[in-house]
Amino acid sequence: MGHKRHVLPPEERKEELLKAAAAVISEKGYRAAGVSDIIERAGVARGTFYHYFDSKKDVFLELIQQYFDGFAEVLEENHKRLVTALETGADVAGAWRENALRTLMFHSENPELTSLVYREAMGLDEHFSSKVDELTSLARSRMVEEFQMVADRGLMIPCDVELVSTIVQGATVNIIMEYILRRRSTDLGALADGLVRNQLRALTAFPPLVGTKPAAGKKPAKAPANKTSKAASQKKRVGA
Repeated sequence: MGHKRHVLPPEERKEELLKAAAAVISEKGYRAAGVSDIIERAGVARGTFYHYFDSKKDVFLELIQQYFDGFAEVLEENHKRLVTALETGADVAGAWRENALRTLMFHSENPELTSLVYREAMGLDEHFSSKVDELTSLARSRMVEEFQMVADRGLMIPCDVELVSTIVQGATVNIIMEYILRRRSTDLGALADGLVRNQLRALTAFPPLVGTKPAAGKKPAKAPANKTSKAASQKKRVGA
């Protein structure tokens, strides 16, 4: 007699299928992956798959939505953290760095969903692309709003906030693609430090980040002894 398969509650079975689909599509690519591959990975009958999903496209759209929902939640928490820091006079640079870290953590903890969105969904299908556009637009609009709040308080050098948001968002995506998806970096603190240090240096009059970990193999830069150094005079010009 064969072993009887453990019966899972419907939501758990659906989640099991979603995880199997994410793994298969991430490994094989959307076009090469088939429903047969998904049900084999999940260890279920074909009828079970079609009980929850109409097609491979249907399950893929749900995976994109799963990424969208999770990342939107991170963006909302990040926004609240920065707003609180600005309104209370707390450590704005620290909140900025924490937001970058939380963004990297989300993608590191969800590599397959991240791969599906950035490597598979874009350009595959008009419906897929529109979902990705919806997400990137949300992330960008939040960033523009946050940078404008920082600028309105005189904490940012005069700049084109829309352009800066595009540059920062592009840098973040490239770090996710290169260091998290390709290299599987686990030192997210160092990545967040490097990303935010460069942003602060280029855009603001904030002091350097305090108590963060320097990038691997690099020593923290020493403050110049001469108070009239070029760095100090530049800081004075941006209203420090």
